[in-house]
Amino acid sequence: MLDRLTRLHEGFPLADLSRHQCKWPVNRAQAGELHLFCGEVVQSGHPYCEEHCRKAYTGKAERFIDRSLK
Repeated sequence: MLDRLTRLHEGFPLADLSRHQCKWPVNRAQAGELHLFCGEVVQSGHPYCEEHCRKAYTGKAERFIDRSLK
């Protein structure tokens, strides 16, 4: 299922991303196909943007992320 950010663009190759861009995969690349990533601005100290941090971290880590995003 595609999320809100994925629908805005098709994604970016990993080599085109800076350390400040979200590394969440946005396509289901098969062998030999190009993997694409979100590219939105990351949350401080994390490899993902706010929306993808919320998806990636659950349980105790989720409570920590929620506090750090506010």
